Amino acid sequence: MSDLKILKGRYGNILRSVMNTVIPRGGAYAPGAADYDLLPRAEEMLMSYDPSIRGLFPLMLNYIQFSALIHQGKIFTSLSEEKGAQFLSSMEASPFFYRRLIMLMMKLITMLAFYGSDETERLVGYKHGCHLK
Repeated sequence: MSDLKILKGRYGNILRSVMNTVIPRGGAYAPGAADYDLLPRAEEMLMSYDPSIRGLFPLMLNYIQFSALIHQGKIFTSLSEEKGAQFLSSMEASPFFYRRLIMLMMKLITMLAFYGSDETERLVGYKHGCHLK
């Protein structure tokens, strides 16, 4: 994990909490995001994005972390699984575009990292790439 540039330290902790909330254990599949180390794959994706998006990503994570304090009384990483899910759902349903956009970005990174992993590929029986018959 020492190779992480954006998602090291507190930013990694915040994204890990978001990912664990977006894909909890026992959802569509028994394992959840917490069962895999998704940060290196998420970092790899972030590094391929436009520099402006890379620069804004830590700000989006801070927004989630500290706006939870206002709305839930605790920073996001201190919320229970249930309260964290409620908070992220409220962001997703917000009348404010920027809150919905932040959630879209978090879900995009989470889903791509989770479903792009070899472990999940084996779990769901998916093969990456085009497979012509």
